Amino acid sequence: MSRTKGYSTVERLFYILQHLTNHEYATASELADYCKTSTRTIYRDMAKLEELGVSWHREGRFGYKLLSKPIQQNGRLTKEEWMALTLYPMLSEGITSGEHPFHLSYRSGLEKVMTYVQKGESDGALGERIRLHARPKDPAQINVMPAIIPAISENRTIKVSYYSIHRDQRTERKMDPYYLVPREGHLYVIAYCHLRELPRVFRLSRFEKVEATKKTFTIPKSFNIDEYLSQRWSIISDDTNTTFKVKFDKVASRYVLEEDFHVDTEREPQTDGSLILRTTVKSKEEFLRWIRSYGIRAEVLEPESVREELAAECEKMWKVYSEKKQEA
Repeated sequence: MSRTKGYSTVERLFYILQHLTNHEYATASELADYCKTSTRTIYRDMAKLEELGVSWHREGRFGYKLLSKPIQQNGRLTKEEWMALTLYPMLSEGITSGEHPFHLSYRSGLEKVMTYVQKGESDGALGERIRLHARPKDPAQINVMPAIIPAISENRTIKVSYYSIHRDQRTERKMDPYYLVPREGHLYVIAYCHLRELPRVFRLSRFEKVEATKKTFTIPKSFNIDEYLSQRWSIISDDTNTTFKVKFDKVASRYVLEEDFHVDTEREPQTDGSLILRTTVKSKEEFLRWIRSYGIRAEVLEPESVREELAAECEKMWKVYSEKKQEA
């Protein structure tokens, strides 16, 4: 399992323990390769583990062997700690602040994890029943995440290989990662792109390689993440405001009424059960993709130019499907 450079001492200790638990022996050279560091650093890390009460011994050419595992009787994660580490960060911001109501559970849970909680010691049953991820984890995302999170935390510039699906090309570039933002089941990095010399939005799953540099950055005081993302229907901006007026029939209206949006909307229920929605967005294409998902249950009333655009699109679709029917 290859790993990127730049791990902290705590992270290396965790990975060393993980590796030694899953293997009977491991040499200093193997551990150095696993953690992407030097054998000299591994020697220091092993001495640190011994100071922390981890028992191990070295058997000649076979290397290190773990004799005891650093699991204390109170090493088990409580339900509150598990929730603070997994669920609450997704539902509320500021859990790392001492003012957050679940901060103490977050801290105690994090300390247990970082002293290596044995697999199965946490409340696995609860974790299995609360399925926070609707899709399998993307291996590429798992590989780049350990490099991006410390870079965001330490304000470090990163070198990346990024695939642009719009241009269908890969580029090597440097960027300053400002924020990690979830949208519609995906994670996006808001970063200053040195290539474009502008803050840009990058989808995390399209990062193919990430390497932290020694260069640090400071987020400009003039940059406000809320202002930057304002009026985006989801995450992408086309830099042009478009005001929409859309009518949803009585079936679709129930679903539209219960949704939470990233932009301000006016929703007016009608006497016949339908719904009129008004909003102004900088993401025309994203908004129209959402409208199309409702099919004939949604009708764009304004602007007229978009009505004409959708009408022409429907005519093309009619020709495609009618021609297929004639061929059959």
